Amino acid sequence: MRLLTHNSLKNNSAAAKGKGFPLKVTVAQIRVDEQDGIDDDDDDDTKIRFIQGILPNIDWPALVAASQAMGIPTLPPTLTEDLAENRVFLVALYHVLMNVHLVQGILTCPVTGREFVVQNEIPNMILEEEECEAVRF
Repeated sequence: MRLLTHNSLKNNSAAAKGKGFPLKVTVAQIRVDEQDGIDDDDDDDTKIRFIQGILPNIDWPALVAASQAMGIPTLPPTLTEDLAENRVFLVALYHVLMNVHLVQGILTCPVTGREFVVQNEIPNMILEEEECEAVRF
């Protein structure tokens, strides 16, 4: 599971009452894919455009906490406008979001303590029937 994925996951159970975000990361195994060097090629431009497009949707404090839990303490505590325009930073952020994978671990709800297992990079976010709100058809 990529850090980008983690940033969009939450516990949607009735018990979490809409406040099941961000999920705390407990790492058993991670994988970090190699990052290409930073240069002026089209690949970096694509990465930068991608990051600039999704940056408004990223919960920065959740990303910082998750990256620290995964052994990457290098993200700044706050995202400034200067950083959001810095080419080197954006390519490095792409690397953090896309190339750092939680292979095995646990995601824990901050409200309920409910644990969601991550195996083979796939988080199991399936709720039990009793965790769901009553639904009428």
